[in-house]
Amino acid sequence: MKTILITGGSGMVGRKLSDLLIENGYRVIWLSRERYVKAHIPRYRWDYRKGEIDSEAVEQADMIIHLAGSNLGDGSWTRLKKQNIVESRVQTAKLLLETVKKMNKRPEAFISASAVGFYGSVTGEKIFTEEDDPAHNDFLSRTCRKWEAEAFRFRDELGVRTIALRTAFVISQKSEAFEKMMLPTRVGLGAPLGSGKQYLSWIHIDDLCHLYLKAVEDSSMEGVFNAVAPEFITDAEFMKTLAKAMKRPFFMPPIPAFLLRLFMGQAADMILYGSRISSQKVFDAGYKFTYSTVQEAIAITLQSMKE
Repeated sequence: MKTILITGGSGMVGRKLSDLLIENGYRVIWLSRERYVKAHIPRYRWDYRKGEIDSEAVEQADMIIHLAGSNLGDGSWTRLKKQNIVESRVQTAKLLLETVKKMNKRPEAFISASAVGFYGSVTGEKIFTEEDDPAHNDFLSRTCRKWEAEAFRFRDELGVRTIALRTAFVISQKSEAFEKMMLPTRVGLGAPLGSGKQYLSWIHIDDLCHLYLKAVEDSSMEGVFNAVAPEFITDAEFMKTLAKAMKRPFFMPPIPAFLLRLFMGQAADMILYGSRISSQKVFDAGYKFTYSTVQEAIAITLQSMKE
């Protein structure tokens, strides 16, 4: 039985992924703020700010899945918040690498989260592939580049198979962002954000977790992959589909961009811009999506919320 070490395991994706891995015969352990090895999923302590990590966890790991990172949508991007966003992703990966280097054992694979924000806060008709450079040098794009660069040091310096999944908006019943979309829609106030013409790349959490499982099991998977569903849809189309699924009206005018910036600051760029992101490389790797349309993804998510 192989052991998978997960950082950020207590988050939305981490919990769902942990359950899936256990169902498929893997042993899962977490790096966490507190050590609790007798928990259902054993937890080992680390503190990247202090450079502290329980090496026992790394010693046990056959593979490492790096999901750690502060919530991008939690509050405005103040200078301190930006620093935390970057360090919680980059410094954590650096600490893992330094720890592995001190040990004789090497993980079979290092699988890191990333984000489609890599391509930059732009709206256009271009379909971005994994081969494309960022179209705009904004904060989120720079963060993703640093995030991935640190992850791929495992490949470059240790020869470890390394994968980065550039993840889109995740549709899940546990998603705070999805819940925020549902709230106004529930009372008949659903509306496009900004122009509504920006594309909203998305993926259902089940597909995302199965992509991580494929990355664990498919030794031919290496490099960067866009973790996005194949359907291209604008923000306005997404919100209209959500309203229809919730059986609510959809006639409100778009929420002005300046209003979103007033409340969210620079973080509003995450929802005011968006381009089409290709999932072809994932298809070429042999993955078949369970939810390939947003209508299917929203319907199953709303159904699960009622159960």
